[in-house]
Amino acid sequence: MTDDAKYEYYQKDQFEKFEGTCSCCGECCGSTDGDPCADLARDMTTGKYFCRTYEGRLGPRVTLSGRMFACVPIRSIVEQGLLRADCAYNRISER
Repeated sequence: MTDDAKYEYYQKDQFEKFEGTCSCCGECCGSTDGDPCADLARDMTTGKYFCRTYEGRLGPRVTLSGRMFACVPIRSIVEQGLLRADCAYNRISER
């Protein structure tokens, strides 16, 4: 395996581990603040939240009330230390 292929595999693996950390509570998308992102949905079977437009979510978005905001990668929120206290991503930032 070439070094480029190894690095690409490593990057994919790290991305999947990071994404897999999420507990899908939806709080970072407004599930508990009364005005969530219009693209936030809830799986009624599992109770977990998901983004209807996840692949294209970054950038200008709108809440249910029509308020505009910028969706940013969760990594930005982790790096700024703006996570709620029991967010699963705190496990990463504590390492």
